[in-house]
Amino acid sequence: MAREYTTIVLHIAADKAQEFETLFERDELARWDDYTARGRFLEARLIRCRYSALQNKGVQDYVLQVITADEKAHHEHDEDPGFKDYNERADALQPEEPTVTFGDLVFERRASSPNC
Repeated sequence: MAREYTTIVLHIAADKAQEFETLFERDELARWDDYTARGRFLEARLIRCRYSALQNKGVQDYVLQVITADEKAHHEHDEDPGFKDYNERADALQPEEPTVTFGDLVFERRASSPNC
């Protein structure tokens, strides 16, 4: 099976941004460690946006990017009971539904040096 590339823009209430980051670090980051250690996630990152064309007033956007080993890994994570519990609490901090995309790689370039 081919890798799956997922990008989600999370729209978090700006006054809840620090609470969201704390919740993510405490409750989701260890799960990412597990999934990457087992090769289910090949890459995973959470990015706090300095700019987002999707961001409304009073909202802090975050981009969540995950490359999974395959589509099954994505569903495995989404069905994880710990993730479901975390996600329910994170949803409470979102005044808007997230913007979700996932798909297949068409083109890619990478720098040859890890210092770039």
